[in-house]
Amino acid sequence: MRAAHLFRIRPYEPRDHDAAAEAANAACRQAYAYFGYNHPVSVSRQRLLETVAEGQRCFVPEISGVVAGILTLKPAFIDKLFIAPHWQGAGMGSACLDLAKALYPQGIELHCAQQNYGARRLYERHGFIAVTHEIFEPIGIGDVIYRWPGS
Repeated sequence: MRAAHLFRIRPYEPRDHDAAAEAANAACRQAYAYFGYNHPVSVSRQRLLETVAEGQRCFVPEISGVVAGILTLKPAFIDKLFIAPHWQGAGMGSACLDLAKALYPQGIELHCAQQNYGARRLYERHGFIAVTHEIFEPIGIGDVIYRWPGS
């Protein structure tokens, strides 16, 4: 069942911190299992604290009062988009992308791990175009750089 009518995307509040970090950590564990991602949730909490301190625009998808993920934006750049695995496929990622595109109608960029095929399909369905690839040495893991050209 798609839960699109049951959730909303709202601005992040400090009370969302732990739940958003836990959702991000669970999403990372699933998406990056191929290279052994096993960071504790405390790492995700710290990264989210740093993101907020940088002044990024932060939003949370929420369903029935439960924070299901996190979207963070720098100017014209999606820095983080993580949806907890058990909420993936419910339309929340699409709604987050729609919000980002509405906030940056002139175009927006994001980076995605090459092996994160589910996320890549989502971005491509929403009109993001792969413009280049980066490989991080010495581990050999890469990102695809995506751009949505704007409306």
